Amino acid sequence: MKACIYPGSFDPITKGHMDIIGRARNLFPKVFVGVLNNPAKRNLFSVDKRIEMIRRAAAGMDGVEVVAFDGLLVELMKKLDCRIIIRGLRTGTDLELEQQLSVINGKLLPGAETVALLSKPETYFISSSAVRELIEFRADISDYVPKEVADMINGGNAK
Repeated sequence: MKACIYPGSFDPITKGHMDIIGRARNLFPKVFVGVLNNPAKRNLFSVDKRIEMIRRAAAGMDGVEVVAFDGLLVELMKKLDCRIIIRGLRTGTDLELEQQLSVINGKLLPGAETVALLSKPETYFISSSAVRELIEFRADISDYVPKEVADMINGGNAK
């Protein structure tokens, strides 16, 4: 069985992320969503809360499993016996970064491949950083995150 992994911080997960997960699931029987725990990065939500958000948003999607990781992505890929990385691309800048990471990951884990999915026009402008800023200012985020996530955040279940 070919599985893929879609890594990220997902702080919080957005409708753009969910679109990529759904499209990856159409291509692969198993999609691991790898939630990065990077202590050097100041996240708005804890890893556990981000995992809960993704699990709620992906509740109806068979073949999607959420896992936390820290350290190198390729180490998690070895544990999961997974060699395919899914990345969503919004801009040319994303492409340049992902090309660099693809080469590095391929050197660290021979056989690792990166599959890039282009963001759809209705989601390409959505970013977690923009959503975090909206949250900080208590603005409406319902157009940018799944309903389950908006409900968690608006219900005071943050952090």
